[in-house]
Amino acid sequence: MKSASKHFEGIRSFLDTVKLVDCHDHTVECGPEYPDAIHALMTGYFINDLQSASSDSDVEFILDHTLSLEERWPVLERIWKRTCHTGYAQMTRRVMQDFYGENELNLEALKRIQGKMANGKDERFFDDMLEKAGIAVRLEDILISDLAKHIQNTKAVLSGDFKMPPRSRLVISLPDYHRILSYEMINGIASILDTDVTSLDEYLVVCREIFQGLKEFGAVAFKDQSAYRRKIEYKNPSKGAAEEVFNWIMADHRRSASYPDGLAPLDDFLFHEFMRMARDLELPVQIHTGHMAGIRNDIVKTNAVHLRSVLELHQGVKFDLFHANWPYSSELLFLAKNYPNVAIDFCWANIIDPIYCQNMMKQIISSVPHGKVHGFGSDFGGQPERAVAHASMARDNIAIALADMVEIDYIAIDDAKEIAQMWLFDNPNEFFKLGL
Repeated sequence: MKSASKHFEGIRSFLDTVKLVDCHDHTVECGPEYPDAIHALMTGYFINDLQSASSDSDVEFILDHTLSLEERWPVLERIWKRTCHTGYAQMTRRVMQDFYGENELNLEALKRIQGKMANGKDERFFDDMLEKAGIAVRLEDILISDLAKHIQNTKAVLSGDFKMPPRSRLVISLPDYHRILSYEMINGIASILDTDVTSLDEYLVVCREIFQGLKEFGAVAFKDQSAYRRKIEYKNPSKGAAEEVFNWIMADHRRSASYPDGLAPLDDFLFHEFMRMARDLELPVQIHTGHMAGIRNDIVKTNAVHLRSVLELHQGVKFDLFHANWPYSSELLFLAKNYPNVAIDFCWANIIDPIYCQNMMKQIISSVPHGKVHGFGSDFGGQPERAVAHASMARDNIAIALADMVEIDYIAIDDAKEIAQMWLFDNPNEFFKLGL
């Protein structure tokens, strides 16, 4: 991607010299090892576009690596022709070109790729890919998992036995701590400290101690992805209303609260308590807004505008709002312009919809202080070659937006370079106190 502006090439070349803060990722460990060439190219977010353009059964078929490439290619070819121009597809093309030297997707290309698939399990290869992308550091939400795995990994972090992937800083995943439906879940969290709890007050003490320990380990932020399960609108219930739900659960170990309605007073109360802990610990809070992984999602519940009352109440907390709130750009622009504690994060968004990002970036320059933008987050987990491709697309998007603004004499070329440096490195470095 490029701009017709005569300033594009100079800005784009400058961007290649700027190191990146990867504001969001999920790499638990280096990997993966792909079973075949189709998995090497098609897994990750692009699968969702393939589903949208075909069916679940078609996607299941093309991912069945017990079948030959020849058997699966006709189905993949049909779907590829229907979806080959999306942002996800552009990222896939870059992986294909940059890592495998293939310009077109066809059966013969798949056969050649089969013999030289990337091995993300190799830690040196993984780190080399991050270096190639210019990624200086990654903020990792890697405690997200089923509750049992979350407990296991958190205990390992607190004991010092957890190995972080290359160039990583920990982010504390919050939903498991406030979406507590049962006695088992409540005391599962307490078991992280080898204790148990009998009251809401005791539970809050446990959570604070866990968060304090994670910060001492090196955590730089909280992250909440509750948008996958509920509307991100948090009411402000009384402690008594929350205790009523908590005590009802604790009175019978066989009980389980209905989610989200039956749990709402406790869930919302705990969320606000954790925002106060974030304030006291001086940790920013990243919140999933906008688009969700998968398909058939309810996008209405994820609009960042639902967070308005949270932003107003917790003015001492810095909020990093994810995914450029796609597709609700105007709402996020309003929030960032009006609330000093809000930053716009383009993690994932650069490949969800590149044109949306380019247009929004131009609007940001004319409407929002440019010191409130974080320009990149790979959000790809243990797939470093995709992080490289994603970083390249993010640089393109920013260069296109800035070049267009220089072209209309809104900013000067030096301003454009300064803004690019801030969006990709300086702003997140300061916001998350990374000390780079």
